[in-house]
Amino acid sequence: MKIKRDLVKYIRDKAKSAYKKDSKCFICGAESELDFHHFYGLTELLENWLKDNHIIIENENDILGIREKFIEENVEKVYDKTVTLCHTHHLKLHSIYGKRPKLVTAEKQARWVQKQRDKYGMV
Repeated sequence: MKIKRDLVKYIRDKAKSAYKKDSKCFICGAESELDFHHFYGLTELLENWLKDNHIIIENENDILGIREKFIEENVEKVYDKTVTLCHTHHLKLHSIYGKRPKLVTAEKQARWVQKQRDKYGMV
């Protein structure tokens, strides 16, 4: 059986209900067109975790069987190292750090977001 979806979508499906999405952009306070951004991109985080744990996913049951363990072992990066941004600021962040930012840029992304917030005078 071939997996039709990206593996990370199975993780998001499981984690989504506990996301702490805010009602406004952390940077500018906009209240519409909001995106939820993970400073530690889930795709690379999952790929590295699978590799480090020598796990091979061959079918849907495989990913469904490990997703809780993955989330549990990465709870801070999945839930806490995140931010709600308006679509404009989310696109700007990705224009700087790339479509799929590397995990090593997570702290830089967080600093960039804070600097942008400071420029907007948000408290």
